[in-house]
Amino acid sequence: MKKLLIILILINFCFTICAQTEKDSLAIKRACLDYIEGWATGDVNRITRAVSKELVKRTIVEKDSVFYIRNMGASQLVYLTKRNGINGVRLKDLEPDTEFKSSVVIFDISGKFALAKIKNTKYGFFDYCQLAKINGAWKIINVLYAFTKE
Repeated sequence: MKKLLIILILINFCFTICAQTEKDSLAIKRACLDYIEGWATGDVNRITRAVSKELVKRTIVEKDSVFYIRNMGASQLVYLTKRNGINGVRLKDLEPDTEFKSSVVIFDISGKFALAKIKNTKYGFFDYCQLAKINGAWKIINVLYAFTKE
């Protein structure tokens, strides 16, 4: 029984390692950075390249002690980015003397699916991104985001 468990763990480890290529990791990171930096700089082309046309972006909002989910799709994200334009971010700049930087951590890549987290401190929020490889390109399908400083 112990040998079987060890063999199963090794097989699972091999599939996990084999499924994660450096090329995929770089493409996932690029999609995440295109999404967040495109938003920050008003670059609609980068956002369009990064997200699925069927993107669903969500957060949980509390108002008057009631919690609800706020949704946004790809078209609204593109519209708001286009409306705000370059440097048109409408959030409080928590680090006015620093340039916008984000970090991307990839938690998992399983075949054509991936999970990553994008963090930035300038505007105080993070995004959990679910991605899928569609027609050879990594696209963000779902985003769950929250503010870290309020």
